Amino acid sequence: MFWQNKALQHAQDQFPKESCGLLVNYNGKQIYKKCKNLSLTATEQFILDPVDWAEIEDEYGKENIIGIVHSHPDTDPIPSAADNLAAARTNIRWWIVNPQTEVWYDFMPKDYKESLIGRQWIWNLTDCWSLVREYYQAELDIVLKDYVRPEDVDDFIYNPLFEKYFEDCGFVEVKNILDMKKHDAILMNICGEGLNHVGVYVGDNQILHHMQGRLSCKQDYTGWFRKCTGRIVRYANLYS
Repeated sequence: MFWQNKALQHAQDQFPKESCGLLVNYNGKQIYKKCKNLSLTATEQFILDPVDWAEIEDEYGKENIIGIVHSHPDTDPIPSAADNLAAARTNIRWWIVNPQTEVWYDFMPKDYKESLIGRQWIWNLTDCWSLVREYYQAELDIVLKDYVRPEDVDDFIYNPLFEKYFEDCGFVEVKNILDMKKHDAILMNICGEGLNHVGVYVGDNQILHHMQGRLSCKQDYTGWFRKCTGRIVRYANLYS
């Protein structure tokens, strides 16, 4: 296919970074539109530029965006856990190509649910707030607002948003740590400015959380985490 030649060339030009773009239906023909990869770890993942997406959507129409295309520079073109998770948020076909072997793979998204424990940390996809949101939906059937994060995670670390948004997300502050209950969220400062990390108290003196550069996990809520804690917040009316 002609569009695949274009996409393959884009992937080879971007090597060793992951390339990404959109497949568009233009007057009955499939065309490939390049997009920028905004990821700071572009050799390992892609974050498709939302401005590029919006411009393509404005030019061709939302209904004519029919696929998401990206490359796996050094691995087989099989969907990773992150690919499956991201694809589950869309309703269009995904295409993956290895620019070295020129092997392709395509798939339609499915309702993919990854375990809350053992996830790789990926900014704005599987990070600490993403984990809290999915925990609340899975355990309590509560859908928490997802807000727009900055493109650069360092901007967030030194200018976090949790304190600005926890009330807007439906939380109220728990004044006394002795009153903490299961499902309460814990806002912490981890090597930055302000409260830039969030976890969930899951009972038995344990928190579920996802720190940058580590896998998501449960840990004992003891010394260091307690020192890092700035606020404990509870979803309003959860125990009323």
